[in-house]
Amino acid sequence: MATTTSASSKAKVPFRPTRGQARFAFTILLIINVLNYADRYVLPAVLPKIRTDLGLTPFQEGLLGSSFLLVYGLATLPLGVLADRGIRKNIVALCVGIWSVATVIAGVTRNFLQLFTVRSVLGIGEAGYAPASLSLLGDYFPKNQRGRILSYWSAGTLLGAAIGFTMGGLIADTLGWRYAFFVVGIPGLIAAFLAWRMVEPRRGVFDSDDEDKEVGETAAELGHAGIGKDFWGSVKKLRAIPTYWVLVCALVFSFFTIGGTSFWLPSYFVDTFQLSLGQAGLISGAVLVSSGLIGTVVGGWLADYAQRRRPEGRLFVATLGFLVGAPLVLIALLIHTLPLFIAVFVIAAISLNFCTGPLNAVIQDVIPPLMRATALGLSLLLAHLLGDAAAPSVIGAIANNVSLGTALILTAPTFLFLAGLVCLFGLKTVDRDMQRMQKQLHGEG
Repeated sequence: MATTTSASSKAKVPFRPTRGQARFAFTILLIINVLNYADRYVLPAVLPKIRTDLGLTPFQEGLLGSSFLLVYGLATLPLGVLADRGIRKNIVALCVGIWSVATVIAGVTRNFLQLFTVRSVLGIGEAGYAPASLSLLGDYFPKNQRGRILSYWSAGTLLGAAIGFTMGGLIADTLGWRYAFFVVGIPGLIAAFLAWRMVEPRRGVFDSDDEDKEVGETAAELGHAGIGKDFWGSVKKLRAIPTYWVLVCALVFSFFTIGGTSFWLPSYFVDTFQLSLGQAGLISGAVLVSSGLIGTVVGGWLADYAQRRRPEGRLFVATLGFLVGAPLVLIALLIHTLPLFIAVFVIAAISLNFCTGPLNAVIQDVIPPLMRATALGLSLLLAHLLGDAAAPSVIGAIANNVSLGTALILTAPTFLFLAGLVCLFGLKTVDRDMQRMQKQLHGEG
């Protein structure tokens, strides 16, 4: 009995990781995040080869993209709850192992159903990684380092997307599309073992309750928010905030455009400009990553600048980005000269990337602090399920009857214009909802 008590006491001793352990864990988690997005984007990079080899229709190609995103969106919340209750490093290792095995198996599939199944399993693996990883990073580093650490970790998404597009296309051109899945999948198995070897820090070892809340909100800003307590009660309260639902609609429309164009862009380059897969992957990666980086940084700066001058400043920047981006995307898709297409499309993509950060910031401007995790989690869930999860298959279904270029022309500019249109309505309500939130915060309402 005494032995049991002693063991139990030892298990409860707070574990604070050393600097070396924290750095090791961060390095592994960053590498895994890069592999995460490389595994996602290798499929669109090799899709034209798969189409020829397996005899797929455009709709079936789109379903391959939608299957991953749909399962990913649905699995994120329950796996996030699991990360709050289990040993997080083991959850990370298990999830990385699952998606890496699924990626490798994709290279030996022989028909659409097999490939559809393994891409769905990929969604389960990747959905469990982000919540557990973010939670671990919050306990490996003290509060004054977390903003920088989480920013570095988040930058892995851009690097991973570039690697997936570029390596996928180049390997498919030289060795075949199956080897592309092998090359990006196998390193994940090594990373899974290294993640299992990390130490598990005690939850909240660096935190007070207030700091813990701040970490959650920082993670939410990076796009990995969860659903808070009293979910349905919070949803009822959200119904009384019209600006919030404007923002949700804008996120759905923008995620549809981003998800659809990202998935189909390499195929569009191959079909329209007769590029090789290597060339298409390289250009797609360069265009999407550079525009994402520039648009996010410049859009965030412009949004904060505008907000200091008018209450609806952030939303105005997002509205402008959508309404400028819509005609630019249309013009780009009507151009059949590659250098001119790239120039116009990059400007359009930068305009579009002005929007996501400001929209999430406005959500926090109009939502009381205790409801923000729920509001951000719900908005991202709907944006994924109705936006980028639906986009590949919807565009593919249209491309079954017309060309891929025509399908993109019919969807991308339209959804960007709709996003801008709903934001115009939000400009009329955002100031009032911000004032209401401030009154509630100070107990006046």
